[in-house]
Amino acid sequence: MRKNRRLGLAVVVTSLVISAGANGQRHESETESSQAPASVSIRQNDIALCGQEFYDNFYALTLSVFAVGAANVSTEEYTRRVFSLVRSSQEFAGKSEAFVDHIKDIPGQLVEIIREDAAV
Repeated sequence: MRKNRRLGLAVVVTSLVISAGANGQRHESETESSQAPASVSIRQNDIALCGQEFYDNFYALTLSVFAVGAANVSTEEYTRRVFSLVRSSQEFAGKSEAFVDHIKDIPGQLVEIIREDAAV
């Protein structure tokens, strides 16, 4: 059950990161000329996130923060802690600020998602 929840959170995070990149990084000419769908399937790659230090730490952080109940989570505090984790992670060494900027809306979106469906 714990692995399924970790996988579910990894799917949500990965989907949000991919969509943030897809929506925020394209130039107008690329969007107009591309016939590719806006969404992507990551199902075959989700399990690869489990066991990676950053994603395991992100999962543990999220469990810890939401242990008080989703309604009691401060979006600002959760965002601050997620960004702190990114900045301290070797995964993003030398490019952590660019990644923080890339995912700036994701912690708040996760808070909303988890408040709507705590099973996530």
